[in-house]
Amino acid sequence: MAWVKRMHPKVVAIDAPLSLPKAGHWRLCDRMLQQRGIHLFPPTMGAMRLLTERGMRLKATLQSIGFSVIEVFPGGAQDVLGLPRKQHGAIALRRGLCQLGLQGVPEHATHDELDAITAAYVGWLWAKGLAESVGDPEEGIIVMPLPYPLRFLEGIRLYQRGYYWHAHEAWEEVWRATDEPGRSFLKGLIQIAAALIHAERGEWRGVLNLLSRVQRYLSACPETVFGVPIREVQEQVAVFQKEAENLLHKRKCHFNWRVKPRINPQGLSAVPEQLRRSPKDVPQRSGRR
Repeated sequence: MAWVKRMHPKVVAIDAPLSLPKAGHWRLCDRMLQQRGIHLFPPTMGAMRLLTERGMRLKATLQSIGFSVIEVFPGGAQDVLGLPRKQHGAIALRRGLCQLGLQGVPEHATHDELDAITAAYVGWLWAKGLAESVGDPEEGIIVMPLPYPLRFLEGIRLYQRGYYWHAHEAWEEVWRATDEPGRSFLKGLIQIAAALIHAERGEWRGVLNLLSRVQRYLSACPETVFGVPIREVQEQVAVFQKEAENLLHKRKCHFNWRVKPRINPQGLSAVPEQLRRSPKDVPQRSGRR
């Protein structure tokens, strides 16, 4: 408690159940993770009940002094992130955490410390709006990482905030490292972002050229890629195309930014959508000394 008060984090991520089931041995969040193939113990039995009650007391104490508290499950998070659980050895888990881009992971970290680092990473994702809340809020929620590349999710958040050039850059990083159908899908998203930049400039012929490529890329994709329903995106792109055609042929005078396609991966919490391009969305150029 003294350490938390001194550090004053945005969120405290606790590796323990923080609620008991309404009935039986399992909460809805527990059952949902089981359905995804994630193994966990019920919060009501044996030592788990003592852990749960301790976690609940800790949560109440932290919340009483103003801290945000979430329940996390490092083992399940490691499953989603493609990391080996601690049972497979600390060396392999540490290597996996470092490959996520985490710095400062102690070379001789214990199993418990590596789980704590995983919990902190999930808390960081939650604070950035890049994690999923699983379960019933009235019974209990487990915060889990989403099963999508982190830079893809960061690109989604940038896109939603009107940072179309920056979203393009984030998605391009993922595109270079992924295989089909992800490559075609990401090419489509990159071209959508470029089309919105051209729309801001009133370059309607360029918009239409880009959107025709988008439809070709998306037609090569299955029903869902990275949690995004492809048919919904295609329908929105068609509306965008119609708007650009009307403007090109002078049937309209002003662009309706509401035709911006929405990219909503399953599990990612909704945020207010910025339609117009942000004034701060400019290419980053490295200066010379």
